[in-house]
Amino acid sequence: MIDNDDMLHRVDRHYLGPTGFTLPFRLRYAAVGLGAVILVTVFVIARALVQVPLSYTSLVVIVGVSAVLTSKVTKYVNADRPVRSVVKAAWNDLTAPRPPKQGQTVTVRIPAAFRTSRSAQDHDSGLHSGDLVTRDTDTSSNEGNLSR
Repeated sequence: MIDNDDMLHRVDRHYLGPTGFTLPFRLRYAAVGLGAVILVTVFVIARALVQVPLSYTSLVVIVGVSAVLTSKVTKYVNADRPVRSVVKAAWNDLTAPRPPKQGQTVTVRIPAAFRTSRSAQDHDSGLHSGDLVTRDTDTSSNEGNLSR
C-alpha cells in the first residue's frame, strides 16, 4: 500500500463555524486572508478610481464582488499551487515576448561579443560595430530583404 501525504493537506484547513453553530458552507483559512486582500483591493479601486459613493448598497456590492472574485481565485489556488505561483504564472503569461506580426519590421542589435570575436568576417561583410540589422517580416513582398 502506498502511503501519501494527502490527509495532511485536509487536516484543519477549513473553518466550520463557532461552537454550536455550523456554517452552511466550508470556509478555507487561506480563502479568508486572500478574501481580505481582494476586499481591500476592490474597495480601493471602487472608491479611488471609479469614485463610487460610500453607501450601504455600494458596500454590499463591493463585498459581493470580492466574494465572487475570491471564490474564482481559490478554485485555482490550493496546497500544490500557492497564490504566489499562480500570480507569477499569470504575470509571465502577460509579459511573455510575442512573435512579430505580419508586416512588422524587426530590429536586431548585434551583441558586442559577437562583433569582437568575428571582427574579420564583419569587416569583410561590411558590418561595423554598433550597426543595426533590420528585417521586414512581410514575406509576401520582399522575402529575406536585409537592410542597414
